[in-house]
Amino acid sequence: MVDDEDLLSQKLEGPTIALDPSNPFSARVQASLKRTAECYGIVKDLALYAEELKDESFLPPINELRDAFDHLMRAYAVQFGLRSGDGKYIAENVDAAFRHVYRALFDYLDYIRIYQKDYIYKKLDGISHPTIVSLFPEYYREILPEIESCLEDIPRYRGSKDIGNPDLEMAGQYHAKVMKLKDYCAQIQKKAPALIEAENKRQLEEEEREKKKSDLRRGEHWKYLLFTIIGSVIGGIIIAVFT
Repeated sequence: MVDDEDLLSQKLEGPTIALDPSNPFSARVQASLKRTAECYGIVKDLALYAEELKDESFLPPINELRDAFDHLMRAYAVQFGLRSGDGKYIAENVDAAFRHVYRALFDYLDYIRIYQKDYIYKKLDGISHPTIVSLFPEYYREILPEIESCLEDIPRYRGSKDIGNPDLEMAGQYHAKVMKLKDYCAQIQKKAPALIEAENKRQLEEEEREKKKSDLRRGEHWKYLLFTIIGSVIGGIIIAVFT
């Protein structure tokens, strides 16, 4: 079995495969290529979103895609008579390409999930519960439960990363959940200015109420002090008069 180490320098002996334009690869290889192409379609979507979410490139999945491309080129090099090899060698490299793309898929999903959670919490940091309930009730009703559900499902999704037994259906469910959270992030981004304005207004009103309460308490304190002084003066006068 071909592993992920660089094999470009290997010189394999044996006749090259004759090209068959009507069927360049065996049915098994074509099925593996189709599966790889389907997986790559999701990866490309996630790669664009990852850079949008965090304005930088995430290297682990990029390296996986680079290695996948290398395996595909080995297979095509044999198919086109550019190097020696056989059908088994082609199949092994095409399968290896899928494994790299599959790993890249999960690398992006894990990366995006982490930053989605961080993005949501940072956007709502400092916004009080009453303000969110008032202007963005769907956050507690839909978005927060979905975040918690995603976190609870991670062990199950991670289990489907088994390269020896890949589960594209489970990966698709993970992808769908991450894309749903993407929509929620967009909703939060749209709501953020109004939430910040409402929270600032609420805090100013709260400060005004506290100031009024403080002024009232201060006034009551001075009244008590004044009455105490007056009472002491009157008491002193009475004592002086009757003694």
